Amino acid sequence: MGGKSPIAVAPRFITALETRLALRLPGVEAQTRMAPEPRTVPSLIKSEDEATPSAVLILLFRDGGEWSFFLTKRSKSVEYHPGQLSLPGGAQEKDESLEATALRETEEEIGIAPKAVALLGELTTLFIPVSGFRVYPFVGWSNEPLKTTIDHSEVSELHTITVSALFDESLIGRETRTIRGVEVDVPYFHFGELKVWGATAAILSECRALFADCFDMENTL
Repeated sequence: MGGKSPIAVAPRFITALETRLALRLPGVEAQTRMAPEPRTVPSLIKSEDEATPSAVLILLFRDGGEWSFFLTKRSKSVEYHPGQLSLPGGAQEKDESLEATALRETEEEIGIAPKAVALLGELTTLFIPVSGFRVYPFVGWSNEPLKTTIDHSEVSELHTITVSALFDESLIGRETRTIRGVEVDVPYFHFGELKVWGATAAILSECRALFADCFDMENTL
């Protein structure tokens, strides 16, 4: 999936992850652990069938020897979810595959060319009623030194998060937010000063369950 790997021999974490992505996914059960409750916030659309297809990318790379991925902080000028932390991605364009959407949006938002990324597989699709999007998350990796260029019309900040942080129970919290007049119990990941909640937290919750099966592979004989 996604063409040839950036290098001839992938690290054990990556090969194990690609194999694991082809099996049954943790799915909605894993997503729900970090999804706001109740799920009754008014939707922009009548049903999921009317949702706009979109795609995001969990891009794995080594940073200082640690497996990491990017999170963006959306600018205040974007139409949907302004100021929130998210994965690189956006809406699908006409006659474009969802894989291509994830790669194109990543290049537009943070400047990483599709040729630098090898896609490994796809996570469980997630419907976001509050904004009317159906999100297709893809997992990819790169062994190249990644030089980023931020499009500040869409992204105000770019952050690097270690995969190991996903497994730290002390970084998971809960708080109450009011969303469209509804009081909602919101779980979140607390990465330093960053609070990641909503759809992005739900996607990362599935990543957490999935990566746990593969993360220690490189450190075992």
